[in-house]
Amino acid sequence: MDGASLVRVVGDLDLDDLPELREVLQTALARHPWVIVDLSAAGIIGSVALSPLLAATQSARRLGGDVLLASPSPLVRTVLRGARLDTAFRSFDTVPQAMSAALSVTGATAS
Repeated sequence: MDGASLVRVVGDLDLDDLPELREVLQTALARHPWVIVDLSAAGIIGSVALSPLLAATQSARRLGGDVLLASPSPLVRTVLRGARLDTAFRSFDTVPQAMSAALSVTGATAS
């Protein structure tokens, strides 16, 4: 995708996964300041996993982009609300909706 990087989360995210998540998000941001995090295959995501997502979001916004969450489960939305971070992230029901949002801002086209 030309207008954004896509990161797909598969399975549960816990403390042991944070270094890899942080690295993947940093790599995605190095490619493009717009990152879509596909949570459609994510399992349980604890509040501790929100730290790298929030850091990536702050970095992306400094670069003129954003981190968009796609397909967050009801559990993930509950974790976000519980951590009072539900307004910190832009969330979309599907990856294509998140792509459209990113592409509309970047002016790129999907390939």
